Amino acid sequence: MKTPLRERLTLAWVLLFIPVFALFYWKILLTNQFSLLTSSEGVNQGYSWLRFWISSVRHGTLPIWDPYGLAGHSFAGEMQTGAFNPLRLVLALVPFNHDGVLSPKLYHVWYAAMHLMAACFMFALVRELGLSRFPAFVAGLCFSMGGFVARMGWPDMFESAAWLPVVFLFLLRALRSETVRRTAWNATLSGLAIGMTILASRIHIVIMEMLAVGSAAIFYACVSKPEAPDGAGRAVRPAWFRAGLAVAVAGAIGALAGAVQLLPSVEYSHTAYRLLGTPGGSLPANIKIPYADMPDQLYPHAISYFAFAFGYGGNASQGEAPNPYIGFFPLLAAIVGIRRYWGNPWVRYLSGLAVAAFLYCLGSFSPLNGLLYAVVPRLWMVRESTRMAYLLDFALVILAAFGLEALISAGAGKASWPGLDRVLQWGVVACAVALFVPAVWTKPEIGVNPWNSLSILIIFASYGLFRFMENGNRGPGPRAILVGLILFDLAAFDWAPRNKIEVAQQGGDQLERILTARGAAAFLRSQPGPFRIRVQADPTPNVGDLFGVPMVDPAHPGSITIPYVRILGDTDLLNVRYFLTSSGEQRPGAVYQDAWWKVYENPTGYPRAWVVHTAWLEPSDKAAAEGLGAAGFDARRAALVEKPVTLDAAVDGAAEPVTYPAVEANRMAMEVRAASRGMLVMSENYYPGWRATVNGRPAEIYRVDGALRGVVLPAGFSRVTLDYAPASVYWGGALSLATFLGVAAIWFFGRRKSTGR
Repeated sequence: MKTPLRERLTLAWVLLFIPVFALFYWKILLTNQFSLLTSSEGVNQGYSWLRFWISSVRHGTLPIWDPYGLAGHSFAGEMQTGAFNPLRLVLALVPFNHDGVLSPKLYHVWYAAMHLMAACFMFALVRELGLSRFPAFVAGLCFSMGGFVARMGWPDMFESAAWLPVVFLFLLRALRSETVRRTAWNATLSGLAIGMTILASRIHIVIMEMLAVGSAAIFYACVSKPEAPDGAGRAVRPAWFRAGLAVAVAGAIGALAGAVQLLPSVEYSHTAYRLLGTPGGSLPANIKIPYADMPDQLYPHAISYFAFAFGYGGNASQGEAPNPYIGFFPLLAAIVGIRRYWGNPWVRYLSGLAVAAFLYCLGSFSPLNGLLYAVVPRLWMVRESTRMAYLLDFALVILAAFGLEALISAGAGKASWPGLDRVLQWGVVACAVALFVPAVWTKPEIGVNPWNSLSILIIFASYGLFRFMENGNRGPGPRAILVGLILFDLAAFDWAPRNKIEVAQQGGDQLERILTARGAAAFLRSQPGPFRIRVQADPTPNVGDLFGVPMVDPAHPGSITIPYVRILGDTDLLNVRYFLTSSGEQRPGAVYQDAWWKVYENPTGYPRAWVVHTAWLEPSDKAAAEGLGAAGFDARRAALVEKPVTLDAAVDGAAEPVTYPAVEANRMAMEVRAASRGMLVMSENYYPGWRATVNGRPAEIYRVDGALRGVVLPAGFSRVTLDYAPASVYWGGALSLATFLGVAAIWFFGRRKSTGR
């Protein structure tokens, strides 16, 4: 058991992360001149979705159906929205700013806080591996501030990525446990961390975590020696049994803990197109992506990224490719760690993991990539092969911690070996030639670019400090210089914060652009409804989720339901009453305009709901959507339905008004007076989980016109309500809640028993 002094020392190191992170992220925390919110995807996905999520929670509404985008869609099913991430509840405590949106400063604080959490988790894992606090501290910095975690800008991505060290920490404890009970308990805690990864909403990260968990368990079972009976003569469970139990329990608990997110996502995948961003276009989300439509990869010369963050001018990859650079000194330390601690089985495992992950990142250049794509179930869901840099960086950071342990260990002697020293010496000479020879010969055209010049200077400094520490200088001074060098190195190549002045001059600040629409949004919200808008601007600003204006457009969705794709172009049918355009639109007749935007009314748009008395049978939703344009068909008077339904003829001249007492995110109430038995057609997406009542009695919801909803009404007055109560969410929520509460109860009562209370 740790002594109070040791606990205080550990706490001191952890608290040291706070000022270090504040200084590292000075651009976004200490000034207003830089921002992470300039790109279209960052603003229209993560930031706008987060604003909708916070607003829903504050109003006591479960954020599971988003009425503001795509004419209404499953917010829980679109997994990357982070609908069930409990850590985000902290953000709901802070009021919106004067623009009525989440303060960008708060968003930046949240970004830094999540990276701080990742650093603390890595610190704990390295300590679990038996290394001292200083290597653990540096590993935390490198994992969080470098490589994949630092360069993957989507909030849900790095919120998910932070949990792998915790998953691995408890997996190690499970594999080392001497009893089945302790193995199962630690595997359960590992599973809870997997569950938190799922709730943070990136299935790509979960799949890579499970690859790490499974491969680590197999490796452990293969390298462990047979164990003799314990002192009492009892047989000890073999390593393969512990490994299998640990993986099974961790996987099961992870799935149960994340069920509230997994089940709606599985449900959604059977109804949605996945937008691939390739010539292949899109594909049903539950269909395996063809290998040809997964082109993202590192080029072989991307190996330069390990020493030069801007190697080949940054052109060493295709598509989405997070740079795996974790700093030059940590790279040296990782090499030393492999050399000095090769006898440690986990060093051998992490070395193999790093090599395998890099080979996978090479995409079509690597046979391993295609082989794993073919044989590993669901690995195609990771999509971009370069995302495997996540496991590559994870392994390298821990190996670097082992190398630092060798450098600072008293009496360790030379941390490296003559061969490495000679390679480093010649490498430094080569860098000096590349840097200074063009200067001497005044040939700037053959010189290296400024970023590579900076890398060369960092290589010089790293080599000098490495030799200095290798020769026995391991005190507080050299350690402080080392931390400063690593922070300088990583900060220099941290290009995530953008200079807002430069971005604005290039016309690319998407946050400022969307904020200019707040006046138009206020005008639209003041109009009687319900109605939707169509945005005629590129890129499409997500004024729906950010300002609460229902829209029909896909503002950078990750996916879109298949039936909705077929009617997306039918502006009138989708209850579009207004068009939002840029101020440069030359059409006359704008009902609103300011310096940035114009609003035009669409006089032919359908209401949100209307009554029809004719039903045409069309079992195919695809054919129904195509039939909307058939000659003689009028969607205001007839409905295309997938199953037979009996309606009465319309009464000539009878008005059948529809009013809307309530139009909320997960609920809609309408009052209708039908002259005869008819069908209420709603311009609302047909989707599993919606429940309808007519005059308090359950009513069937029909798929109408291929993608909309309809309910049958009797003659006379009716009150119709629709509630989104998906079994996938409620069953998933019950499983997740029971899992977390069950684990907490086991811990509580086990602790009471152990203390004799």
